[in-house]
Amino acid sequence: MIWTRILAQTDGLNPAGWTMLVGCVGMVCSLTIFCYYRILRDPKPSEHHHAPLEIDRKESD
Repeated sequence: MIWTRILAQTDGLNPAGWTMLVGCVGMVCSLTIFCYYRILRDPKPSEHHHAPLEIDRKESD
């Protein structure tokens, strides 16, 4: 697991180092959860996410 590798490499951290480590990992996890929430919260996309049904691709010319 990645946590065992992180903990094995952080034996010599002082309290400020632990605070920075926990803060950074917490911020990355929080941002990931926030982004997933924003993407997955609306089951149907809004109007501006759709292309128009009639697109003139000029294939008949």
